[in-house]
Amino acid sequence: MDFQDNLMEEIQTWTGEGCTPTGRSGHRISCTDSFLFCVGGYHPAHGPLQDAWRLNLSTCEWEQLSDASSTPAETVSHCLVSTKDELLVFGGTSYPFGSSIGVDVSACDKRTGEWRVLECQGEAPPALYGQASRRVGDYVYTVGGTSGYHFSLHAHALHLPTGTWSSLATNALFKGEEPSGRYRAEIGVVQGRIVVAGGAAASTVFPLDEVPVLDVGTGKWAVKKTQPDPRVHAHPSPRRCHAAVQRGKDLYIVGGTDGTEVFDDVWKLDLLSLSWARLALVLPRPLYFHDAAITPNGCLYVYGGLSSIGSRERSQSLYRARLDAPPLLEAAWESFASHCPTISTPMPASVTPAITTPTTLDFLAAGVPRRLIQRLAKLNMEQTKRRGNAFST
Repeated sequence: MDFQDNLMEEIQTWTGEGCTPTGRSGHRISCTDSFLFCVGGYHPAHGPLQDAWRLNLSTCEWEQLSDASSTPAETVSHCLVSTKDELLVFGGTSYPFGSSIGVDVSACDKRTGEWRVLECQGEAPPALYGQASRRVGDYVYTVGGTSGYHFSLHAHALHLPTGTWSSLATNALFKGEEPSGRYRAEIGVVQGRIVVAGGAAASTVFPLDEVPVLDVGTGKWAVKKTQPDPRVHAHPSPRRCHAAVQRGKDLYIVGGTDGTEVFDDVWKLDLLSLSWARLALVLPRPLYFHDAAITPNGCLYVYGGLSSIGSRERSQSLYRARLDAPPLLEAAWESFASHCPTISTPMPASVTPAITTPTTLDFLAAGVPRRLIQRLAKLNMEQTKRRGNAFST
């Protein structure tokens, strides 16, 4: 079976301000149907990248949400989840790694870039970085991480409406064959179970032919065998620093490394049957310490990372693939946005367009729904601070 025929598409991005995000690793991204958000990361030449960015998925234009003056310092190998209006960040480290670890839950307004610290209560996770996290409904689940010296498989849940943390399982409960602590794993959550995929400890990269599974109701761990893909008669290779997105009961694993080889493959794990399937889809180049996110309409994005072990280079590339056929309206909008020059073509500020830029009224008169027109809204930080943004993100 030839998996090299279905490369993810590379997206060309730009910015009207002349400054795009620095290539990075250890960052996190999140998507809506309109925007991709990126927070933090690391580059050897620049150190920790204490910033937040927003990419318009219709125009492919980057805009900076916040810089080092307001972005939390511990935004390397942190956790990032999204609510309707905010990006929530917790855990994570600065540099040197492990010297400073975030303990607060910080929230960034998607429209203004303003940060605040959430008031949380209950039994919060210990100070760790490299945790896995996943939001499901009103809860954010987080598992694992490291202090830089010790590796954890602590599991916690944050109830978003009340800001209350609760402990689901701790390392103190582990005996015998129960799973080992790890960092840079990924998790899927379904029907009261948390499934942990891969990750690493000091000298161990964990396999994917078996996975730790936590029963959220009882707080008990079990190590479960997974089923190989029957077409290729194989499981994914052991890996850490991979990326993952969840869609329904399926967890998609993208890239990663075993410490020697860097992977370009994409696998799907059915979280109920624990059966693997390799997708006929590959990254244009191998990646680890990258991140992935998925839109509600099933479009997978992969951003940043490294392509070789120990490299000082960090990727600025953005890749895209559809996991599902888009709804008809979404497909029509993609075609419209890509073929409308005033939307899809960046122009220097010194160049006067040959045609008049369409207004909102022009788009409405052409039959474009208002909620799609709102996707073209740009950040205006000063106006937003004075009177609020008229467009929802």
